[in-house]
Amino acid sequence: MRRLTFGIILIVLILGILVSYEWYGAFKKSHLIEMGIYSKEPFPITSGTPWYLIPFYTLLSYLQKAWFCLGMAFLIAGAVQTFIPKELIIKHLGKRSAKAYLMAAFGGPLLSVCSCSIIPLFAAIKKRGAGLGPAITFLLATPAINPAAIILTFSLLNWKFVAGRIILALSAAIITGLILEKIWGQEDNAQLSSLNVEYQHIPLNLKKDLIDWLKNVWDFIKKILPLVLLGIFIIGIIKIFLTTEVIGKYLGPGLWQTALASILGVVMYTPTLVEIPFIRELLGLGMGTGPALAFLLTGPALSLPSMLGISKVIGWKKVLNYALMMWILGIIGGLIFNYFVPVIHLL
Repeated sequence: MRRLTFGIILIVLILGILVSYEWYGAFKKSHLIEMGIYSKEPFPITSGTPWYLIPFYTLLSYLQKAWFCLGMAFLIAGAVQTFIPKELIIKHLGKRSAKAYLMAAFGGPLLSVCSCSIIPLFAAIKKRGAGLGPAITFLLATPAINPAAIILTFSLLNWKFVAGRIILALSAAIITGLILEKIWGQEDNAQLSSLNVEYQHIPLNLKKDLIDWLKNVWDFIKKILPLVLLGIFIIGIIKIFLTTEVIGKYLGPGLWQTALASILGVVMYTPTLVEIPFIRELLGLGMGTGPALAFLLTGPALSLPSMLGISKVIGWKKVLNYALMMWILGIIGGLIFNYFVPVIHLL
């Protein structure tokens, strides 16, 4: 069996487990909420929670919700690094072609991962030779419109939010990728041009390749995970001062409210699927449709923890560039959505 064939089978197997887990979670959560049943938080943050425990509760809650998806993401990233030849990544994602951006925008969301779980996958394809623009599009589109989240959006909000989320999130991811490619692509392409793109079949050495796979998984974990956990802890500190009531009060319809929602989405971490009931609750408190959509565009795609992790891969300048672009595009997307859907009535 060829090394590539084994790698693809391994990745598909892990991916199948991950997608099944996420889709089952989406259907289960949707069904329970429709019945008026809300799952209990193991580490609930309430008005009675001591302030000094909030960062720790936030971190523990993240680990409880995301450990499986994050673990699967690291396993997939290690498999990509070990078994997928860089020549194939360069061929399909290394060029400034419409095909590369479309593959990144529409292929990535099938992974059903959050903004932190996507980091090792982004690091893997970037390390294997993906172009900056397509890689950024992959990074932003994958968590923003994963199928499980779209299903739950339709169930808890409505089809208008689904359409707005898909169209505007894909547009924002592609535009941001194109702009970063324009600004930083020359430097990135110089590195790609030095790589040998002639594909060679490599025979499978099962024992050695499995050891290399685990080594690559560990390399990604020790490089990325500490910064992600640090970011989650910082978000917990921010939560001390930023309650749901405060957010609902200052996020009515309007330009500045949309800008605030967009920047909150850029900075705050929301686990996959959590952003939808969160937004539903805020809409009930008077949140405008524009700010709601702006948060749905930026919140799942970015977060302070994810930016800390990505900075280890591409550097802070590029991270700040795409964060700024997504904040601006989140505002524009929110204003567009508010124009067409100024009011929403939830059941």
